Amino acid sequence: MKKVTYEHLIPASIEKVIEAYAQDDFYILKLKNSGATTVEVLEREEQPGNRLRRKCRATEPSRVPAMLRKSETDTYVDDNVLDRNGNVMTWKVTPNMMADKFLLSGSVEFHPAGAQTKVVFNTQLEVKIPLIGGKAEQIGLEKTAEEVARQAAFLKDWVAKH
Repeated sequence: MKKVTYEHLIPASIEKVIEAYAQDDFYILKLKNSGATTVEVLEREEQPGNRLRRKCRATEPSRVPAMLRKSETDTYVDDNVLDRNGNVMTWKVTPNMMADKFLLSGSVEFHPAGAQTKVVFNTQLEVKIPLIGGKAEQIGLEKTAEEVARQAAFLKDWVAKH
C-alpha cells in the first residue's frame, strides 16, 4: 500500500470550506473538475453527530495503467462521509471492475489557520495483484500532486464565488 499527503492553504474560513464540501453542486463539479464525465448522486443522508454521508457514481477516462486496463473508461462509486464536527471527510472509491484488487481511499482534513483553512489531502492506494501491484500503485499515485493542486484551485475558486 502506498500513501501520499498534500497540504493547501485556502483563503476562506473553515466553516465556508466545510459548507462547500457539504453541497452536492460543489461535489459533482469537483469530481468533474478531476476528470469525471458523468456524476450521479446515488444517496445523501444526514447522520447523527452532524455527519453527511453521500454516495456518487462517476465515469471518467480510465486511469488504470494500460497493462491492466479493461476499457477506456472507468465507472466507480465514491462513498464519503463529511464529519462537520470532526473537520474531516473520509472517502473510499470502489471501481465497478476488479473492486477486490484496487483499494483507493483517503481523507480530507480541515484545519483553521486564522482567516484561512489548511486543507490536508491524504490518499492511499493498494493494488492486490501479485508481481505488479507495487508498480501499479506507484503509477496510480504519480499524478496525485497535480490532481490535488487542481482540486485546491477549484475549491479556492468556489469559495471566492459563493
